[in-house]
Amino acid sequence: MTTDIHLKRAGEILAPFAKGTNNPEANRLDVQIAASDLPNAVSALSDASWGFLSAITGMDLGVEANELEALYHFCEGAAVTTLRVHLPRVDCPEIPSISDKIPVASFFERELGEMLGVKVVGTPDPSRLFLPDDWPVGVYPMRQDFKLEQAAPIEPQKTPEPGRIGNKFIIPIGPQHPALKEPGHFEFAVDGEIITGARMRLGYVHRGIEKATEVRNWIQNLYLLERICGICSHTHTSAYCQGVEQLAQVEVPQRALAIRELVAGLERIHSHLLWLGVSAHEAGFDTLFMYSWRDRETVMDLLEEITGNRVNYSICVLGGVKQDINAENSASIHKALDFLEERIRYYLHIVTSDTSFLQRTRGIGTMSLEEAKRFGALGPTARASGLKRDVRLDAPYGAYKHFPVSMVTDERGDLEARFAVRMKELLVTCSTIRTIVDNMPAGEIATRFPRKIPAGETVSRVEAPRGEVFYFIKSGGGESPTRLKIRTPSLCNWTSVLNKAVGHQLADVPMLIAGMDPCFSCNDRMVTVRGKNGSNTMTWSELREYGIKKYGQGR
Repeated sequence: MTTDIHLKRAGEILAPFAKGTNNPEANRLDVQIAASDLPNAVSALSDASWGFLSAITGMDLGVEANELEALYHFCEGAAVTTLRVHLPRVDCPEIPSISDKIPVASFFERELGEMLGVKVVGTPDPSRLFLPDDWPVGVYPMRQDFKLEQAAPIEPQKTPEPGRIGNKFIIPIGPQHPALKEPGHFEFAVDGEIITGARMRLGYVHRGIEKATEVRNWIQNLYLLERICGICSHTHTSAYCQGVEQLAQVEVPQRALAIRELVAGLERIHSHLLWLGVSAHEAGFDTLFMYSWRDRETVMDLLEEITGNRVNYSICVLGGVKQDINAENSASIHKALDFLEERIRYYLHIVTSDTSFLQRTRGIGTMSLEEAKRFGALGPTARASGLKRDVRLDAPYGAYKHFPVSMVTDERGDLEARFAVRMKELLVTCSTIRTIVDNMPAGEIATRFPRKIPAGETVSRVEAPRGEVFYFIKSGGGESPTRLKIRTPSLCNWTSVLNKAVGHQLADVPMLIAGMDPCFSCNDRMVTVRGKNGSNTMTWSELREYGIKKYGQGR
């Protein structure tokens, strides 16, 4: 079904609720609705099986407009339908929850409340998800009139100590815990060894990147966004560049797009091998951990040869890429792929045949196709349950139209299936990289790009190793964005983990968490930095000067 047909059908479904519609881009439909109609409009889309909720963007239109906006983005193939709800710019305007219909919305709704001060009525857990416990009440960092001085800390509210509730116990895990490689806090209610309830708290590695993009120009934001995640840094710059290029209506050379896809493939190999090692470690299989991380060095060395960097590759620029692929690079890629394909096949055999490993994965965390749809699962986590969801195929971008990939799915839906899908996906990736290298388009690798971007809004979606990354970018016509919303796949996949943990033994928790390949730093939204002597909050410029002085002392 074409994008036009998808959008037409969405318009028909939403017609009873629409206060106004427009098509800001060829693949997008904006439908303005009243807040009171939101649950019914979402139910209509859901009942018609139109798309999935990809993200909710909260925006402050400013003091003069005296309005806030909540944008509910639904995706179906390449089509994006946005329900646009206008709210009065007052303290805690109300909007009804949709989490009873779409469970993953509860995370988005908590963010909307914390960051913009919107009260979501009926959301199952209105507690803080991102902001620190000592963040002052009534201060919303994503409002345009937010001042740094407002972030003065308060005495945090005391929460009940985990312990016994009737015949059940609350077991805390994290934010510092040997089973977690990044800080996140989980509370599991258990009856004996069986989990009966689960909830989580993020916000321990927050950088405030969305807010920071508003005071940096379009080029400076490249280096900031690349540091959202060290494992999928290229994914974020690709999504950002693609969106800004759409706003500027700049056509990127085909050779540059092919190089972006090539580096994305290498990054996928890097990410999946790193994940394989971490997951094996959680299962007590440290030999597999050491083997996979040893082999990961091969692809990291290759990325260093091509881009000059092993982690943050910095190959994307607005309008193209920085580095070309020469004959020497091509030879190195072929040699590395010969080795990696052999190793990946070996790992696929191990994760599907080793008896002790299968005891930790087979039949554990099984998620059906219908559950994957309901929980809004993304990436290999979704595809391991038979859900065919991949932006590279659903909405081909960049060079994927010329160098397509094949989708790997599994019907079993358990941890074993998630391991198998990722390893098979790497074999597909290796094959695609070979095709790109052997058929690299001729031409330039970059084109000229304007300093100022025309006013407008756009949505950019790319497929990260963990699943869809969603960017909403708004330009006011200047040298910086007026709003940049980032939704990473981990925030969506957490819903499935917390729901599927119930009924399992507490000992299964590390593998359940590792099985979705989580990234905690990708999720977080805000940070405050304070000096040692006192509670004065540091500004970005003060933090920068502090870093220059501190790290300059060792030179």
